[in-house]
Amino acid sequence: MMRLITTLLFLPASAVAFDAPGFISTIFGSNQVFQHSDPLTIFGWASSPSVPVSVTLTSEDGTTVTTAAANSSSTAYNGAYYRWDLTLPASPPSLSPYSLSVESAETSETASLTNILFGDVYLCSGQSNMQFSVEGMLGKDEEIKAADDYGYIRMFGVGQPAGQLSGPQQTLPTVALPWTVVSSKTIATDNGDFDQFSAVCYMSGRHIFTDILKSATPVGLISSNWGGTPVEAWMPEDQLKGQCDGGKNTEERKLQFDDISFGETADDWNPNANHVLYDNMITPFESLVVKGAFWYQGETNVGYWNYDCFQSLMVESWRKLNGWSNMAFTFVQLAAYDCGGSQALPDFRGVQLKAVDITPNSAMITAADLGDVGSPDLDIHPRNKTEVGRRLSLAIDKLLYNKDRDNAHMGPVVDVDAVKLLEDGVSVQFRGDTIGDGLHLEEPQVCPKEELCGHAVLSFNDGGEDVVIDDIVVSANNTIELRKDGVDGTKVSGISYGWGDFPLLTVFSSYGVPAAPFKVEL
Repeated sequence: MMRLITTLLFLPASAVAFDAPGFISTIFGSNQVFQHSDPLTIFGWASSPSVPVSVTLTSEDGTTVTTAAANSSSTAYNGAYYRWDLTLPASPPSLSPYSLSVESAETSETASLTNILFGDVYLCSGQSNMQFSVEGMLGKDEEIKAADDYGYIRMFGVGQPAGQLSGPQQTLPTVALPWTVVSSKTIATDNGDFDQFSAVCYMSGRHIFTDILKSATPVGLISSNWGGTPVEAWMPEDQLKGQCDGGKNTEERKLQFDDISFGETADDWNPNANHVLYDNMITPFESLVVKGAFWYQGETNVGYWNYDCFQSLMVESWRKLNGWSNMAFTFVQLAAYDCGGSQALPDFRGVQLKAVDITPNSAMITAADLGDVGSPDLDIHPRNKTEVGRRLSLAIDKLLYNKDRDNAHMGPVVDVDAVKLLEDGVSVQFRGDTIGDGLHLEEPQVCPKEELCGHAVLSFNDGGEDVVIDDIVVSANNTIELRKDGVDGTKVSGISYGWGDFPLLTVFSSYGVPAAPFKVEL
């Protein structure tokens, strides 16, 4: 039986809680980045029904760009608040700040946002490896120092609510980090590895800003995550009615929390419950246009043979939100950690790969080679988030910015029709659009115990024992050979590569991305 992994539910050090919706929604604020080239919808709640509300967007030089007006609803939200929605025409990308003011003269309610920009907006979500902060990642000192050059990147952190509100919410229960300008003083503090802004989110956005947009278009990053939570918590209730039959036995999936102190939060509600995080941490962003999403989740669902179905349905439901219909979706194939040496983790990575085929406008990057045996936050939380962010930015580049480019994010992908039997092994050819300028070999990650290591292995049709290939040879620009003395190549029936908790991945493209774990039947 698979060993149960202790996965932490990391709780915020502090967050601002809201007892009532504001005149303007809590998802808005000064320093915000709005999606350029799409209509801008602003919304909030007036204290009276059917009252006029107006909004004015003003450029830096004081020229009024545009205005809009509408009446608040006649129907109360939560008993005493009347929603208003105002939509302004699309604005081009801009490094010059705007201000936005909203008022209801009849109720004397006002709101003002300053230093707002128009650029590209991304959502980052998942469990603890997405929550893992800049403070804890490898290479943090260099990135923190450089952050003063990236003031056109803006961050927003969703708070983890202390209690569940019933049904999909229109406003956030808590905000952990209001819209904030990136600087060396804002992306990291000394509060711990899970208490500040997401490292994967920041590094993905930073690479988009510098490598793809060449620092010419602002980037807005929204971090909404909760450690230890399953995919079901991030899906709407109507997507959890048997569309994905089966899954994993509840007893095998349950988490162990014997050594974790939750304080009052654990007594108030269960963030692992179906649809609660979708209701409280996703739906409040409806009507805010999001260009793309980064998803790092799955450790809690290891063992789900049909996780691809769950994830695909989650993406489908997110895209039904106003402003999210064209959202690109990228996700991380799980990194190496000790899952007990069973096939559960490598098989789950294989299921993750299948999700790309059933999810339009999506891409997967692998972190299977980025294990971190020495991580002080357990090996399930590897610290090399810089490389995860770089690979996610390659995926976004392919989906959104340079659609004709190679599939650099994928790493070398096997051309299954071009695998050939050799006298003493096999040759494996990789797709040309995934290797860049050609293949090369790198040293594999450290594997702490032999039973956890994912080697290159040949299996045979005569019932003979599997053979581990110790030395992989690059024989051509796009081809490797797996050979060993004594092997009868005519009897090879299958290849597995990296199929273990700690994949020993050595084959890389010129983009610095490894071939993800794979199996091929011959």
